[in-house]
Amino acid sequence: MSQESIYDLILRRRTVRRFTPQEVPFSLIEKAINAARVAPSAANLQFLEYLVVDHPQLREKIFPYTRWGGYVYPKRVPPVEAQPTFYIVVLINKKKSPKPDLRDVGAAVENILLTLVNFGLGGCWIASLNRRGIRKVLNIPALYKIDSVIAGGKPAEAPILEESDDCRYWLDEQDRLHVPKRRLADILHYNSLSS
Repeated sequence: MSQESIYDLILRRRTVRRFTPQEVPFSLIEKAINAARVAPSAANLQFLEYLVVDHPQLREKIFPYTRWGGYVYPKRVPPVEAQPTFYIVVLINKKKSPKPDLRDVGAAVENILLTLVNFGLGGCWIASLNRRGIRKVLNIPALYKIDSVIAGGKPAEAPILEESDDCRYWLDEQDRLHVPKRRLADILHYNSLSS
């Protein structure tokens, strides 16, 4: 993949909250996790592990423990027919690092999300969770801290990128999601912070 196409892939990535019912081959999810595995890790402690959940009954049990689209709630809570076809539970192995550097999580999750986009898939990184409920449903041992969950599948929406200082994403009259990002000119400083 050329540098330009990687750049384009990064710019194309948006959070997806509505999915088609099409199942995703496990081999593609496995590749996304392999991309996370090789992400930067502070002191190379590699404390992250991943639990893939694609069984329909388990997905159904996990869904109520996730929170969706704060600024557009409840309109962007996916209805049954648009719910994720898989989840990736991002776990911190406390034995590997009692004080984990959470920058590792950001790097690994971004690798997962970009890999999903590369395969024509979408994802939503969710940190607003009922962790106790997820732990119980999936029988996750106390050794693991649940950091977050990535909900994924084949996208049933294409959020639109907007340039704006406003942080609130919004829905237009056609129910299309618009996601504001600050302009490059407003965040890029060159050799000095003075204007």
